[in-house]
Amino acid sequence: MLVESAMCFLLEGEKVLLIKNSRGNSKGKWLGLGGKLDKGETPRQAIIREIREESGIEALDVSYHGKTNFYMDGKDELGIVVHIFTSRNFRGEPKGTEEGELRWFNPGEFPFEQMWDDTKYWMELPLEGKRFTADFYYDEKNEKVTKKQILLL
Repeated sequence: MLVESAMCFLLEGEKVLLIKNSRGNSKGKWLGLGGKLDKGETPRQAIIREIREESGIEALDVSYHGKTNFYMDGKDELGIVVHIFTSRNFRGEPKGTEEGELRWFNPGEFPFEQMWDDTKYWMELPLEGKRFTADFYYDEKNEKVTKKQILLL
């Protein structure tokens, strides 16, 4: 069954807000704020809701950069689509929730060793304002990317 999600990197100056997930498939991993789309939600509606739920921040506007497609468990079957956003226009201070710990990171300090393996290949693109679409194929243990394709739009 295909899972559709949205992820957003909140940007303040050069800093990027990440969350260290405390549950689910991404438990213990740092990533952008976000999660699964609820029934009937657009990716934009979902990401604004998820940002509020995970950080207490109200996103006033978000910019869409594209999507990442994931083929998990060593299979050639599309399993997850993640819509990627950034936002510099938000209100409030980040507050951690049961979803995970929040922390601002400077460029060059991103904890790639504690992130999904694919992130190192594409994370800079939305931070630079670029639009893209990407396909990532993971091994049977979902630890390493075995094949990838990134297209700038």
